[in-house]
Amino acid sequence: MNIPSIYLDGYARACAVNRDIATRYVENTVVDDPLADGAFMALLHLDGKKINQIMNACTNLDAKLHPETPQALIDFIEAYKTPPPWLDGDALLPGRIAFHRYLDLFIIGFIIASLRNFNSLMSKVFFLTGQATTEQGLMVIRQNIRYLCETLMLPSALNPGQQGWKFSLRIRLVHARIRNRLRNSDHWDEAALGVPISAANMGLTSANFSALLIRDVERLGARLNADERLSIMRIWRYASWLIGTPETLLCDGDESATAELSKIGHLCEPKPDRITAIITNATVQALPQLAKLTDPKEKQAMASHAYGVARSLLGEALADQYGFPKHRGFEGLPRLRFRCRIQKACRKLLPRSKEWFRKDPFELLLDAAMIDDLLDRGPEELKAGSAGIGRVERMRGSQE
Repeated sequence: MNIPSIYLDGYARACAVNRDIATRYVENTVVDDPLADGAFMALLHLDGKKINQIMNACTNLDAKLHPETPQALIDFIEAYKTPPPWLDGDALLPGRIAFHRYLDLFIIGFIIASLRNFNSLMSKVFFLTGQATTEQGLMVIRQNIRYLCETLMLPSALNPGQQGWKFSLRIRLVHARIRNRLRNSDHWDEAALGVPISAANMGLTSANFSALLIRDVERLGARLNADERLSIMRIWRYASWLIGTPETLLCDGDESATAELSKIGHLCEPKPDRITAIITNATVQALPQLAKLTDPKEKQAMASHAYGVARSLLGEALADQYGFPKHRGFEGLPRLRFRCRIQKACRKLLPRSKEWFRKDPFELLLDAAMIDDLLDRGPEELKAGSAGIGRVERMRGSQE
């Protein structure tokens, strides 16, 4: 088996826990996304305006194909026009209802899952593509939360031809563009690092956004029954399939197996480093700006609260590796859960009571999601994904 050198130590550790999953994981570190990569390369010679015209026609199931549509893009789109045979649309309803009931907790849990995802080579990808700044962090958080809402909130969003479905395929082309750019730079050694945004990284991300997300929102105070948990796993299995995660890493939508994949995958990944700390701290520091806070004390209170929630859910060891500050004054998850339930009860009985909690950091984290604004925005268009690479190359050129 051809294992990228950066994974050798982690693979040995993971094999001591679960050799089968560890082997399956590292095998996928050298797997890319052939359909999306082929479609992107076929579009590479066109300008952005023409690409959008072609994409809009391709993903609108009632529209006529653009005359310059390449066959590779047609093949890519066609492969996802028919949902997989295991998808049961009716079984997705309990999960969507649970998401609406605990919207605030799912948004916060999703932010924590995003931080957990950076405990992998994805942090290096983000750094090299210029997403280590607060501004880039804002864009990423907003895009990720919008995807969460379209995946879990809107009943038909992932149906072929609908917005969530279109968004998923566009994200894969963005990944293909980033992958191509990194492969053609001097900053990514595939023999050492594997494929940029590999199938393994997508599997790990999917596991964190499903099984680990469920466990995080329950620790925050959600009460999910067995049908709701199973339904959420089914939603994410389909969403992850659309976003390019191989079937071998979807664990048939089983929550326990998916949580085990997350554990083993993180064991395989290299340990967090300085780049990881930069990315994760930039993400947390972006939250007050997302909420459009201007008062320094309010911004500090929100960031401090976010660090406390993150440390409680990620664990002390990982939070220390990320360089997160100690949670002095943070009340801990038990009191946080109690306060959350009190607030929910008050809002249900007295709708105007929401104003009582406007300065509460927990409420501010929900405000940071800006759900209405996110749902009104169109999908992010294809981005070069090369800002950071260009910056590194310019810096090196000036030094030479």
